[in-house]
Amino acid sequence: MVVVTIILSSFAIFVLIAGTLATVVALFVEHKGRRNTAYRVLRLVLGAGLGSGGVVALALHLHQAGLLP
Repeated sequence: MVVVTIILSSFAIFVLIAGTLATVVALFVEHKGRRNTAYRVLRLVLGAGLGSGGVVALALHLHQAGLLP
């Protein structure tokens, strides 16, 4: 269980850092192309991070309830 916690924590930190950096670039960079790319990266990171995080949390709760092996 410790390994799973480390992996999930690492993934959460990665999503947080990538989302923060993409947000900074999308808000404060003057170049329109970079701003658009940063906005796309932000949407991708947040979509993947929040979506997969919910699936992992659901799987862990089902496992703890004994419904998943």
